[in-house]
Order: sequence, then structure tokens, then C-alpha cells
Amino acid sequence: MSKCGCCNKTIVSDLINNGMSGHECIDVCINPQCGEPQFLNVLAPVVYDQLGINICRTFDLPETVPTTFPTAVYASAEVIDITFLDTGTTSVTVEPITSRPNCYEITLTNLSVTFAIKFYDCCKRLLGTIEVSDIVYLPPLATDEGYDEDTNPSSLVINLFAPYGVVYTAGDVASPTINVIGFSTTNSSLNQGLNLMAIPKVIALDIIEGEISVGLTLIVNSIYYTHYQLPHNGKSIISKGSTSQTEDSLCLDFVNGNLLDRNIKPLEVCDPFSQKQNCQTSDIGSCFNFNEND
Repeated sequence: MSKCGCCNKTIVSDLINNGMSGHECIDVCINPQCGEPQFLNVLAPVVYDQLGINICRTFDLPETVPTTFPTAVYASAEVIDITFLDTGTTSVTVEPITSRPNCYEITLTNLSVTFAIKFYDCCKRLLGTIEVSDIVYLPPLATDEGYDEDTNPSSLVINLFAPYGVVYTAGDVASPTINVIGFSTTNSSLNQGLNLMAIPKVIALDIIEGEISVGLTLIVNSIYYTHYQLPHNGKSIISKGSTSQTEDSLCLDFVNGNLLDRNIKPLEVCDPFSQKQNCQTSDIGSCFNFNEND
């Protein structure tokens, strides 16, 4: 007599249960797949809504720039990081819109931007790269440096569709956050929920006066990971570099050969479709090229 709860119920995936491409005779647990599937299952970040706005301001470069790069004619910029400054009364906020539960009101203000700025001569040869930090865009007060009603106002208010919610700080549901996508080792990835990225463009450079004007395209995205099944045309081909060797050896053959790849063929198994479809008589071992005398 069985007792309730005496056993654990085992649940298997569709691939294990149905075999490869519906061929029940092929047990993927003991006979790895050969070849490539027709479709790939992917977990992809999907942009559900997005909005971009342009802002611009002029700021002073470090005092050493005019003497360090006197021949600079051109410049380019990358946004390494954006910090949300909080002065107590003005800070970036995310609020659900009343009676519209799938949308949020996002207020952007007091953004401290860190740039990597590259300088080039008249022939567009790179002279050097410097970091410029603490450049405030969307300053909270009209009296703040860089404020301009038309090009760099005190704040921007954005309404965005975010149906699956936002990310909260350390489980504190009173503090929803926005992930910043930058170019440092700590912020170069995206998260589910709201993401902010900035695309910069150098508008003007005055190397004598030590001034630069940089425009920013601020883009806010609501992003969620979603499962998709996609058809594909095979794996991508990775270009391969070679080293120069004169002595012929097995190592040299490997170095000059093709790149290794994970292709679900740990034992160079044969084509599973060449097997017999009768599970009782199929010689699974033959697919592994085993010698019957071994």
C-alpha cells in the first residue's frame, strides 16, 4: 500500500521526452544531438517602449588641455557614466501614473556625466584621450552653470509604457531605479525594467579657450527578457588570425587549423537519422564508432 507523498514526481523537458525532432528512438541523454536544430530557442531582451530627447551644453575643459594638445582641431566623446545627483529636492524619479497602471512618469534632472574625450589633429590623428567628469546636464536651477531653457533645461518629464514593472533598490519598493548603460566595467550591461543610455556628439571645440560643446541624445527604454523561437542559417563564421611558425609539428597543425567550436559532438557522433527507428533493435553504440571487440 502506497503512502501519500512517499515519492517525488520526475518532470522531464520536451526534448528528453520526445527525442530529437520527434524521433522518439533517439534518446538525447545517452546519444547527443548531431547536426543543427531548425530553430533556436533564445531568451532575448525586448524593447517594449522607448523615447529619446536631445540636450546640449558647453563646458570648460581641464586647464592642461590647451597646452597638452595645442594642435587639436577635432574631438570625439564617449559617455562613460551618468550619476543621478540628489540635492534633496531635485533628483531622478520614477512614479506610476495614477489610473494608468502600465505606464510610468520619469523625471530626469541633475545628471552628472563622465566623458572620455579624444583629441585629433588636422589630419585626424589621435593625440590623446582624457576623462572629464562632473559635467551636469539638466541642472536643477536656472542659475546653475550650463542651464539653458531651450538646450539644457532643468528637467525632462517622460511617460513610458512599462507593463511588467520596474526594478527596485535592494527590495525597497518605494525606490524604483533606472539602470544606466555606459562604457565602464560596472555599467556596460542592461537590466530588465527602465534603462537610460546617452549618445554624445561634439558640436564645437575651441582648443584656445579650452571649451567644448557636447550634445547628448538621452534614450530611455523599458526592456524585458522574453523567450523566442527563431529560424537560423547556421552558426556564424569567426575570422581567424595566424601566427608565423617555421617548424612543422602537431601543435603547428593545430595552430594553423580551424577554430574550435562547441557543436554538441563530444564523441564525434554520427548522424542520428541514420539509426534504426526501432528502439528495441537500434544499436546505439554503433553511433559512437565503438569497436565491438572493445
